[in-house]
Amino acid sequence: MNEAMCKVALLALEKAMETERQGEAFYQELAEHVEDPTGREVFQTLADEEVEHVRVLQAEHEAIANDGKWMTLEKAQVCEPQTPLELFPNRRDASLAFSPKTRDADALKLAMEFEEKGYKGYIKSAKDTTDAEGKRIFEFLAKQENSHFVFLQKTLDYLTNQGAWYFDDQEFPFFEGGS
Repeated sequence: MNEAMCKVALLALEKAMETERQGEAFYQELAEHVEDPTGREVFQTLADEEVEHVRVLQAEHEAIANDGKWMTLEKAQVCEPQTPLELFPNRRDASLAFSPKTRDADALKLAMEFEEKGYKGYIKSAKDTTDAEGKRIFEFLAKQENSHFVFLQKTLDYLTNQGAWYFDDQEFPFFEGGS
């Protein structure tokens, strides 16, 4: 990959890592905010997934910065980045703010908006990337964000209709599963 394309890819990865860091911090806060144990589990699982996304993105960033090319998705999923993961966002995204009075359903709606934003960002990055492996990475992450959105939507529907949190760890789109 030429130098200009490397710069574009690195910037896209940096933006994606920042978004995922924001998500991890946001879901950690929601996990602490929600009183229901199942609700806490939902948000903690999402926070953990965001950490995995950061790890894959950071592995890709290092590969491009060091070798000028993307690594395969499979390798990125198991690769441990050489530099420690930075899991605290550099700045706070105002759209992820919630108050102590935020109800559980509202927290789920905020989370759905976050996942939709991430999905759209990854779809755009996939379209903007000319490298086939880069496209594959961004499309995979878009699919992950979409799975999170669908799960959150199902959880919101269940909470709204049944009055209880829904969490089926068999159905949750775990990162390793490549949903």
